[in-house]
Amino acid sequence: MRAVCALGVAASAVQVTPLQKVVEMLEGMLAKSKDEKHEEVVRFNTFKQWCDDTNNAKRATVKDEKHSISKLTASIEKDTATIAHLDDELARLNDDLAAWQGDLKAAAGIRKKENIDFMEQHKDYTTSIDQLNQAVESIKSHSHDAPQSSALLQLQNNKLIPTSAYRVLQAFLQSGDDGVPEANAYESQSGGGVEVLTGLRRKIEDERLQL
Repeated sequence: MRAVCALGVAASAVQVTPLQKVVEMLEGMLAKSKDEKHEEVVRFNTFKQWCDDTNNAKRATVKDEKHSISKLTASIEKDTATIAHLDDELARLNDDLAAWQGDLKAAAGIRKKENIDFMEQHKDYTTSIDQLNQAVESIKSHSHDAPQSSALLQLQNNKLIPTSAYRVLQAFLQSGDDGVPEANAYESQSGGGVEVLTGLRRKIEDERLQL
């Protein structure tokens, strides 16, 4: 009898009730949910770490770029100021160049005029020297013919001949009005005329060299 009861208890212990099945199923679902939750947490943490790393990297990049922008902005402002300064300097140099070109043109005009004046003065001095040479030869030759007297008369109209020389020339010219003068008187007068004209010629030659 006792053996039969024991077998009955063992059989009842082996049998699984519907409630136990539900509990077992719920326990399985719970375990599965925990595993899935764990995997989800791992994936989330991994993704969060990636987001944090990316965010930090982006922040660092933005910070570096802002620093670069600040440096470039300062460099642009400096270069802009330099360009403005160089523009002012270029404008000043252009003004100086224009002034120098004007001065050069004016100087060229002055030099041209001075050259013309020099050539005219040199020509006047050369003509005067030639006329004086002719006058000296006229006096030395004791001649009052038309060509020689004309040479003496030209000196009277020469602006480089002083008034004192005019008087000597006038006296010589007048000496021929009454005919051929006496030899001694003529020699005395002509010698003085030659001396005056020769000295005047040397003076004019020196002045020509100083042009």
